[in-house]
Amino acid sequence: MHNQRFFDQVLHLIDQDQARSALLLLIGGLHLAQQQPGSWPETMANLHGHRLFETLQQDPLNAYCRSRPRGYPGDASLIDSLYDQRPPQPPTSELGGKLFDLAIGFNTAEAVRQRRVHAETVLASALSQGKRICVLACGHFREADAFKGQDLSRVTLVDQDPLSLDVVRAMHGPSPTIIEANVFRYLRTARARGDQFDLIYTLGLTDYLDDRAMLLLHRLMKACLAPGGSVLLANFLTAHISAGWMEAVMDWPLIYREEDELAGFAKAAGLAPQTWRDRTNSVAWCAMRDIGAG
Repeated sequence: MHNQRFFDQVLHLIDQDQARSALLLLIGGLHLAQQQPGSWPETMANLHGHRLFETLQQDPLNAYCRSRPRGYPGDASLIDSLYDQRPPQPPTSELGGKLFDLAIGFNTAEAVRQRRVHAETVLASALSQGKRICVLACGHFREADAFKGQDLSRVTLVDQDPLSLDVVRAMHGPSPTIIEANVFRYLRTARARGDQFDLIYTLGLTDYLDDRAMLLLHRLMKACLAPGGSVLLANFLTAHISAGWMEAVMDWPLIYREEDELAGFAKAAGLAPQTWRDRTNSVAWCAMRDIGAG
């Protein structure tokens, strides 16, 4: 990949009011470049030193993610921007608005929206059955927007970001149990107390966990499952097309996994997995039950 010339070409397309073609070309180029780990750091450094990079930061989504106002990438406010398809920090430049409108149409952004839709369905079913529910790294708990004002007393929400939990309190009041804590610390405490849940789920947590942390998470979740309980999680797939873009442009690296890897963590913890991928081919899902529960 001839970085300088390639980035020149992408920038030229943007300057010629062909931003869509430019972004698609760049996404594909960065996807291919990321598959070459030996030269990937150089590719990113070349992009960051090119005028194209400054241009791309006019998109408020990119600028917000790189600034990490809450100390980490992909915070709940940024996820809200993907859900609501509104810029996180308006106003912005005309070009920035165009770039944002294109970016939120990417498969990755659509995968995040589909992930929320599936979580809404799962949550609605569990609530209707009176299940005890635990949501790990709950963020703004946006999958529960439709349940505002309803009884969520059997729901426990865990997140270490106090700003996220403030948003949840503003939406749902004292109805759910809200706990500000590191997920692992919370699960250890819940296990020691003998707390049990019929459903434990998390939507974005595992994208940030290495394999050792994943194994521990699964074991702790299993220890907190009630008989017949289930676990659900989602993880971005290794082959998704925007992986290079997210890391190089947004400074939002994730840990990607295939379905068989997710199934392996489940089995190692004594859970029976069922895996599938979403319609965008960006996210893998894994639903698990305790093997001993039948």
